Amino acid sequence: MDYLDRANIGNATLAGIQDDLHLTPKQLSMAISGFYITYILFEVPSNVVLKRVNAVKWLSLIMLIWGIMTLAMAFAKDFASLFALRLLLGAAESGYIPGILYLMSKAYKPRQLTTRVAMLLCMSSLSGVVSGPIAYATSFLDGNLGLNGWQYLFILEGAPTICLSVLSYFCLFDDIKNVSWLTSEQKEIHKLYMQTEENNAHVNTKTIVKACLNWKTALFSTTYALSAIIFTSYQVFTPIIIDGFGFPVLTSQLLSAPPNVLQLMSILLGGYLSDHYKNKRGLVITIGFSIAALGFLLLGLLENRWAKYGSLFIIPLGIGLQNAANVSWSSINFPILEIRAVAVATVVMIGNTGGVIASYLYPLNDGPHYYFGNSFNLTCGLLGAAVSLLTSYLLYRQNCKLDSQHLVEYGNGEKTRTQFRYYY
Repeated sequence: MDYLDRANIGNATLAGIQDDLHLTPKQLSMAISGFYITYILFEVPSNVVLKRVNAVKWLSLIMLIWGIMTLAMAFAKDFASLFALRLLLGAAESGYIPGILYLMSKAYKPRQLTTRVAMLLCMSSLSGVVSGPIAYATSFLDGNLGLNGWQYLFILEGAPTICLSVLSYFCLFDDIKNVSWLTSEQKEIHKLYMQTEENNAHVNTKTIVKACLNWKTALFSTTYALSAIIFTSYQVFTPIIIDGFGFPVLTSQLLSAPPNVLQLMSILLGGYLSDHYKNKRGLVITIGFSIAALGFLLLGLLENRWAKYGSLFIIPLGIGLQNAANVSWSSINFPILEIRAVAVATVVMIGNTGGVIASYLYPLNDGPHYYFGNSFNLTCGLLGAAVSLLTSYLLYRQNCKLDSQHLVEYGNGEKTRTQFRYYY
């Protein structure tokens, strides 16, 4: 529901929201980007709150809020109200995925997370699978009770989120020790299992500066941002791109679903490969970026509409392959724990600016070919592949240094023990 509620504006555009609210192409892009602006700004504050209060209560609350915001978009009357609701939606959703990842980190060690993160990210693909058929179904409600099809779309996707927020309050757990279906012995075993990676690291200004100026932070942020641009472009604009092929609107809504099935399987494959071949993570990400770039190249060059539609299966294959590995790459490559915490948060915050950029790549007046958006994403794919290879090589060199010394200098005089290994 998190991914479904943020991306449904693409389906709503095909269903007529732009005409009914008299939105210009620029205003539509602003409405899309508004979500990502507040998503970035409130991501860190939301997680600060989460760690100070009961995580289950906080996550259930923000889910309730974004469900209400999604439902309220059905009753937006103009650009101002739609933009305001998208801002509030982004603020509410900002803490959910990081919050769930935080709860997962309390249950699994870092080296076990990539496959679990892949399972979580599969839900983004599942949202793409169901969003088209839902939009298609709501088109038949157009005019009932004086509401348009796109209004029913927001209602039918917002209401379940509100219900799930209540369910999550009873199903999520803040700590393993509070899980009723585990025995005391099992809880103690898990505590001992996780104890080796517990830390009481203190984050101060010096730590923040070191993390932000670290070369790994810059490279991981770059690959994350490039991935976010490609992912957001595909997730939000696929129905609009397909509509530009000349298909009827309802057909375009339905055709947006099948490519996401391939993306779902690709995410699982990428997560498995990254966990199984620990030092091939950079290669997996590079291949994923390259495949996505190929898809955008074909999308821009091909003329036949079915051939162009076929290229939309190549893009999600590449996106999925690198997604889970990319998201978790930074979390396993900082040996000093307090620096790791700040660096990962910085990577996610900077990386999510890609969503803002992507919001402006496919204005409707660039249709039906969208040469600029496709070319921009092609460039992002190629850059992502190059930066991933560079990052992988530099991490490999770091391991070589660790092999040649008992201790290696890290940052300004700090030392890294040789048992730490970089995952390249």
